[in-house]
Amino acid sequence: MGSLLSRLLASRPMAGAGPTMVVKDLVLIGGGHSHVIVLKSFAMKPMPGVRLTLVTRDVHTPYSGMLPGFVAGHYTYDDCHIDLRPLAELTNARLLHCCASGLDLVNRSVTLADGRPPIRYDVLSIDIGITPLQSVEGARELTFPVKPIDSFTKRWDALRSRILSLAPGSSVRVVAVGGGAGGVELLLAMQHRLQQDCLKSHVDASFVLVTRGELLPTHNARVRSILRRILRERGVQVIDAAVVAVRRRRGEGGRDQGSPEGVVSSRSSNWESGVEGGPPLEGSGFTQEWLVQEAHGVVVHGGVLVLEGGEEVEFDECVWCTQGGAASWLSQTGLALDNAGFIRVGDTLESISHKGVFAVGDIHSSDIYPRPKAGVFAVRQGMPLAENLRRALMEHPLKPFKPQSTFLSLISTGDKYAVFSRGSLAFEDGLMWTLKDRIDRAFMRQFSQLPAMPSPPAPTIPVAHTAGPEALLALKSLPMRCGGCGSKVGSSLLARVLARLAALPSRPPGRPEILLGLDAPDDAAVMEIPPDRMGGNQKPVIVQTVDFFRSFLSDPYTFGRIAALHALSDCFAMGADPVLALAIVTLPFGTEEKVEEELFQLMAGAIRELDAATCQLVGGHTVEGPELSLGFAITGLAEKDRLLRKAGMCVGDSIILTKPIGTGVIFAANMRSKAKGRWVDGAIGSMLVSNQKAAAIALQHEATAATDVTGFGLIGHLVEMTNASRVTVSIDPSTVPILDGALECTQGGIFSSLQDSNLRLRRAISNYEEASTHPLTSLLFDPQTAGGLLLSVPHARATQCLLALHSGGYPAAAVIGRVVSLTEEACGGPSVTIECNQ
Repeated sequence: MGSLLSRLLASRPMAGAGPTMVVKDLVLIGGGHSHVIVLKSFAMKPMPGVRLTLVTRDVHTPYSGMLPGFVAGHYTYDDCHIDLRPLAELTNARLLHCCASGLDLVNRSVTLADGRPPIRYDVLSIDIGITPLQSVEGARELTFPVKPIDSFTKRWDALRSRILSLAPGSSVRVVAVGGGAGGVELLLAMQHRLQQDCLKSHVDASFVLVTRGELLPTHNARVRSILRRILRERGVQVIDAAVVAVRRRRGEGGRDQGSPEGVVSSRSSNWESGVEGGPPLEGSGFTQEWLVQEAHGVVVHGGVLVLEGGEEVEFDECVWCTQGGAASWLSQTGLALDNAGFIRVGDTLESISHKGVFAVGDIHSSDIYPRPKAGVFAVRQGMPLAENLRRALMEHPLKPFKPQSTFLSLISTGDKYAVFSRGSLAFEDGLMWTLKDRIDRAFMRQFSQLPAMPSPPAPTIPVAHTAGPEALLALKSLPMRCGGCGSKVGSSLLARVLARLAALPSRPPGRPEILLGLDAPDDAAVMEIPPDRMGGNQKPVIVQTVDFFRSFLSDPYTFGRIAALHALSDCFAMGADPVLALAIVTLPFGTEEKVEEELFQLMAGAIRELDAATCQLVGGHTVEGPELSLGFAITGLAEKDRLLRKAGMCVGDSIILTKPIGTGVIFAANMRSKAKGRWVDGAIGSMLVSNQKAAAIALQHEATAATDVTGFGLIGHLVEMTNASRVTVSIDPSTVPILDGALECTQGGIFSSLQDSNLRLRRAISNYEEASTHPLTSLLFDPQTAGGLLLSVPHARATQCLLALHSGGYPAAAVIGRVVSLTEEACGGPSVTIECNQ
C-alpha cells in the first residue's frame, strides 16, 4: 500500500503549474476510524477544487483495538495512536485543533468553541464517537470513564502515578463497572500492568468486576465460559449486580457532609459541550484527582459503589466501562436522532433528515442495518463513506452500503493471550494474541508509514460544474489573473468581511487616538498623539514595525493569531504600547464566497490577538496570490526614557529567555511529514503565548536590554544585542528551553531552510569548533516564529524576574547565560562563548 500511495502521490501535478481554486468545502468533524480512512482515500485520489477540513479535539486519535495492549504495557503511545497532522498534510487538508459544539444546518456551518467563528461546509461528515454515560448518581465525580478513548490514556497515566506513589505495604482495590467485552478486556489489561507496578513498590492490589446481568452478553456461551474461567484464575472477583449510586468513602472526620447519606450530588459540568461529545481539550476534567478534595474539612479518597439490594463495594480506583451516549449538543442541531440521541442515517450513511450530512462510527444509528457500537464497523464504513462523500460533492447518486452481520473479535486477556470469538466459534491461545497483534499493526501501518508528500499542481476541476455559473466563470479566468492593482480583492467582498468582523462578540471600543480608521474609511488612517498621554513633561515617541510571511498552517484562524502576535512582538520587545495595525494579506484565488470565508477566518484570528493587545486594526491591503500570506504594520507609543533596546547590556547581567525555541525545525519536519502531531501542537501553543506580559515584567525588574527571538534564531538576535551593547556573553545551552521534538528533528538531520543562512553567524562564537559538538548548539541558530523575549536583567533582580515570568504564564522561562565583559569592538569580533562542559 505504501509504494502504491507513493506512486499515486508522485503522479499528481507539481505545485507551481498554475493557481488552484477552492470550489467546495468538505468538513469532517472528528478523527475517528472512518475519517482517517477518508483522509487516506483523499490523499491517494484528491478531488481538485475541494478543500477538506478536519475538526478534531485531539491530533493523536487512538485505535481502540490496541488500547488494552497499551494499558497492559505491550504497546507504546505511538504504536496505538494515529497522528492526524502528517495524514492531514499528506491530504492537503486543513486541520483545526478545536472543539465543535453545534451546527447551523440552514447556513451550512459548524459552530466551534474557544471563541472561534463558525466554518462553512458544502458536505459534512460526523465521526465523533460517544461520550461517557455516567447517569448513576455520583459516577461522574468519583469514577472515570473509558470513553472517549482519546482522553483515557491521560487518565490511565494519572491512575498509575497515584498507585505507584502509595507507601510500601499499602493495599489498593481497583474496580471496573461494565461486563461487556471492553470492560473485561480492559480490567485484565489493567491487572496485568498494575500487578507488575505493585510488585516493584510492595503494594497489594485486588481487582473487582461489577456487571449487571450476563457477562459478555453479545458473545456466545463458550466465549463467556472461557473468560469467566480466566477471571477466576486471575483472582478477579466478579459481582453480578446493578450499581445504583456512587458515594464518597467516609474519611477520618466521618461521612461527607456535602450531600445526604454521603451520596455525591450531581454538580454542573461542561464536559458534554466539548467537540465530538467528549471532555474539554485538556482532557483533565475526568482524572480522579477530583477525589482528593476538601469537603467541609474532610479529605476524600476513593469511594463506594452502592449496589441494587444495598450491598456496598469499596474502591480506591474505579473505571466506568458501560455503554456510552451521544454528545448533548447534537440534540440542538435539528438532525434526526434516535431515542438515545445518535444520528439516524440511511443505507448510504447520509442523515435521513438533511442531505449532504453524513454520520459514521459509534455516533451513527442505522434504521436499516442496526449494529453494535464496535470499532470494526467504523473501519468497514471508511471506504463506502469516502465514495459517497465524493458523490455528494459531485451531486451524483449515492451508493448503498450493507455492513456485515457478524464480525471477528479477538479479546485479549492482559498477557499475550487472547480469545477468538465469531458467531458460535470460540478459541483461546497465545497464537490468537499473535493474530490480533498482526491485524492491528497492519491497520496502523497504513497511517504511520506515510510517504514523503510531493507538491500537487493544479489539475482540471470537474466539481466546478456542480457549483454554479460563478465557479465556471472564475475557473475560465484562472490562467489570466491580473497583477498589480488588478490583483486586489473586490471591494464588496472586503466590505462584507469587515462587517462580519465588526459584529464579532466582545469587541472592545476603538482607541481615542484613532481619528480615521475602518469605521470612517479614507485613503489613510489618522492617529492623534495626546499631549498629556505620558503625564508630566514626558513626550511619547512613535514605534513602528512591520512583519509579513506565508502561512505555514492549514488553519487560517490560528495562522491569523500567530501572525498578529509575531508582528506585535517587536512593539512589546521595545516596551511600547501598540496602538494601530495595518494588515497586508495575500489570498489564494477562489470563488468569491470561498475567498470571503478564508479572509474572515484569517482576520477573526488576528483581531482576537490585536484586541487583546488593545491595538486597533485601522486598514490594510489585500491581493490575490498563489498562497495565503499575512502581515501587519504596527504603530505604537512609548516613553522615550523607558524604551527597551538591544543596546544596554551590563557586565554581570543575567540573560533570560522567556519561551522555548525549536519552531523552525518542528515545522520543517512537519512539511516532510516527519513531525509528531503533539510536537506541532506544542510549537503552536508556544507561539500563541503573547510577549506583552513578559515585556511588562521585564520593565518592572529593570531589564537593561531586550529583543524578541524570531527569524535570525537565538544566536542571531543575541549577537545583535552584544554588538549594540559592546559586551561579550557566555551561554549554557543545557539551560536553554527547547520545545518537545525539536532535538529529535535536528538529530534526524532536519533543519529549517533558513538554518544555513543563520549559521553564518557562527563567526561570532569564540569557541564554535568546540561548541559544534554539543547536541543543542544547532538549535541555537534555529529561526523562530512568534518566539520569546531575550532579556538582559541585573543579576540581583534575575531571580524575582524569573519567578514573575513563571507565574505570569511563561513556565519555560530560564536564565541561559550572563554578560561577561565589555569589549572595544562595536561589531564583527566573537562576542559569544558557549559553555560545553555542563
